[in-house]
Amino acid sequence: MFLTLTEQERATGVLEQEKIEIAVEQIRKNGYIAFEKVLTDEQVQELKDSFLPIFNEYIDRNGYNTGTNRAQMFLPFLRPFTNDYMVANPFAMPVLKGILGEGVRCTYFASDTACPGSDYQNVHSDLPPLFPDLGVALPAYALVLNIPLVDVHEDNGPLEVWPGGTHLDPESTKHTSIDGEMLRAAKGMYSEKVYMPAGSIVIRDIRMWHRGTPNRTQENRTNIALAYHTDWYGAGGSIHVPQEEYDIASKEVKHLFRTERIGVPTKMPWEW
Repeated sequence: MFLTLTEQERATGVLEQEKIEIAVEQIRKNGYIAFEKVLTDEQVQELKDSFLPIFNEYIDRNGYNTGTNRAQMFLPFLRPFTNDYMVANPFAMPVLKGILGEGVRCTYFASDTACPGSDYQNVHSDLPPLFPDLGVALPAYALVLNIPLVDVHEDNGPLEVWPGGTHLDPESTKHTSIDGEMLRAAKGMYSEKVYMPAGSIVIRDIRMWHRGTPNRTQENRTNIALAYHTDWYGAGGSIHVPQEEYDIASKEVKHLFRTERIGVPTKMPWEW
């Protein structure tokens, strides 16, 4: 489901309460929500201009790592990636807090790029349920936020999701591999590809079934990929946050990264 910001929301930077409630409901019941065209063209261009040279060097050094012509790459804790519009977006934060609570933390700071010639991934969950042996669905403990840096359409590798309850399936513990044959259950289930303009925001339950699809164009399709957890979940502590960047960050950004490695030098993607 896509939600569109009103002119008043854009002007004030504040979501209507009903829209927050709808977004929270959709994530809890259907697995995800999307907001169309949240970032400005200038903000998207700023991210692209900073991202591309880093990504190109990363591929030269490390190559692809999440399938054919596809790469996950950690981001350095540097501006513009640490700007509020990306990591503490005012339209995303009320939704994240509505599900994960006021103590929400950002524990994964990365990107996913489908380059020309990329193939299908296996249908998978990013993380398994917390207690799969219980056999019951538990509330969300982590959410993924994606921001595409280009318009996403059928031909350039859109995210494909299986909504409607896969995030609530205790059996998802068996489905965390991006390789191998497609899940038998997924073959007979409803899925949808998430087409969206650059600068949109997608928020999904980290347990939701999904996969990357082929990029048949001649240009990269990059998604910013961030993960947010409840304050009690033990993830995090690996993001290098240089003191000078932390000092100039907003109060919200400082709160989100408060349990990371503050005061250590920036770690570039090829140093992981």
